[in-house]
Amino acid sequence: MDAQLRSVCFWIAAFGGATALAAIFFSPVKLILFPATLFVAGTATLLFLRMLFSRAYRQGVDNANQEMQGSDPWPGRPKKLLDPDWGLLGRQAGSPALLWLRAILVLGILPLALLQNWIGLDVVLLWFASAFVSMELSIMHLALSQRG
Repeated sequence: MDAQLRSVCFWIAAFGGATALAAIFFSPVKLILFPATLFVAGTATLLFLRMLFSRAYRQGVDNANQEMQGSDPWPGRPKKLLDPDWGLLGRQAGSPALLWLRAILVLGILPLALLQNWIGLDVVLLWFASAFVSMELSIMHLALSQRG
């Protein structure tokens, strides 16, 4: 059941990103931006609540935090962006498809935010909601793999 939820949410995040990109180039797509944003943001809320109220996810995140800090003498020091385990494309946080989707959506936030005056805020909001879903999916994957 949980794997199906994560699979559907992956495709919802991909749909949101593709719709946001399509709206930049094809103005008729802008008609569905608001409902699509509500749908993707609702999905993000559902995933957040699922992680918040699930003991397994909370325990997995705690275990991942312990493993990520390890025996580092400076535990507050962040990991590198390109770290092979914990970075943007790190193998701890999802399947290759999820890693690439998350990387594209997260790295695309800044350029779209800078261009929001030309492309519209509604495109940026949909893109951001999709990126948030992909980040939550990575956290869910990480938590389930670290549940131990």
